Amino acid sequence: AGSSLAPARSRLWADDVRHPTVVFGLELSAAELERRIEERTRAMFELGVEEEVRGALAGGTVSATARQALGLAEVAELPREQAIEQLVLRTRRLAAYQRKWLRRIPGLVSVDGARPPHAIADGILEVARTR
Repeated sequence: AGSSLAPARSRLWADDVRHPTVVFGLELSAAELERRIEERTRAMFELGVEEEVRGALAGGTVSATARQALGLAEVAELPREQAIEQLVLRTRRLAAYQRKWLRRIPGLVSVDGARPPHAIADGILEVARTR
């Protein structure tokens, strides 16, 4: 297990360390985020993630670190529908953790992630130009 970043957190964002930056966070409703996670997970399976995982594991090219990747064990060991359910559940938990973490970043600029990608990019550029 690695060491905690908590002691370094305040130092990371201290003025003497930090370059002028703007930190953006994409915001989606919980329902939309959950829908996208499930949609993306199912798409991965439709596009052949099971074969990709089996091939990588059979080839012996997966490092110990990569073996810890979210979903690898589920895809390798569980029946398809159960693997999808577990991967969706674990990804939702990770997303919830990430949302909590993002809210703690001082000066975070929230961006509506439900807009089309070009509108998101334009909004980010507009904010960045004013800072």
